[in-house]
Amino acid sequence: MNLPRISIIIPSYNQGLYLEQAIQSVLGQGYSNLELIVVDGASRDRSLEIIQRYSPRLAWWVSEADDGQSQAINKGFAHATGDIITFLSSDDLYLSGAFDDIAARYRQNPQAGAIVGAFSFWDEGQSAPGAPILPFLGQPSPCDLTLGPPAIYRLHQVATFYTRAALDTVGRKVREDLKYVMDRELLYRVCRRFPLILSDVPYGIFRRHSESKSAADILPFAREFAQIYRDAISGDPFLDSLRHTMIAHRLARGYIKYARATGPSPRAWFSLARAAWYRPNLLRSSGYWRAYVLSKNE
Repeated sequence: MNLPRISIIIPSYNQGLYLEQAIQSVLGQGYSNLELIVVDGASRDRSLEIIQRYSPRLAWWVSEADDGQSQAINKGFAHATGDIITFLSSDDLYLSGAFDDIAARYRQNPQAGAIVGAFSFWDEGQSAPGAPILPFLGQPSPCDLTLGPPAIYRLHQVATFYTRAALDTVGRKVREDLKYVMDRELLYRVCRRFPLILSDVPYGIFRRHSESKSAADILPFAREFAQIYRDAISGDPFLDSLRHTMIAHRLARGYIKYARATGPSPRAWFSLARAAWYRPNLLRSSGYWRAYVLSKNE
């Protein structure tokens, strides 16, 4: 049986603490038709040493200065030849058996745009990852995820694998002007044109730690998320009203998360006020008031 080729791109910069584990989680799958690409941004830690050690098992690698993760991903995309292509952050991991399940589902659904599995969070300070979280999509695909509603999907990049046919149709690249949500914007493009196949099998682990972008840059993350909804504005009054609702949701959610992370401070109070300005109905939400209490008390 001819197995579909799976191409994994690992973009990395100064992630020597985690990079080897990420590489091992790919190579340890025991999947025979595998293409692993590592794109390093001229790291100053031990990353280059790690990459060189594994270089005989890499299809392609480079260590050179770049303009960030999005550009690194696109460098990898340009060299990928797989039937299935995705990227793995250098601090995340794949779980054993993931590639076999992905290949089987691809053979059954070659018309799919992506195959998405379950994932787990691994929080800093915890000895093990949490329980698997199943993927969810609230309506049949293809569909336009920029229309919402807020809880329409639970699909994580660490468990998302794209077909080459879909990427070549929508553009095999992420937007380099996006620093935080380039993965979501790509998912939205694919989901708008192709069906997604969901699997209950756990595919990956997403680490949450103090240096990860989603934790360190809450407000820029939220603003960039809102931007991809703004970019989808089409001129249709009804559809655009749904997108404006999603813009308000993303910004309000970001301000609440920022208030919780900041703790008691004038900035936290200001963030909660901004959240309520974007979504006045939050004043009836218990989550809003929990954040309010955290902003007041040590």
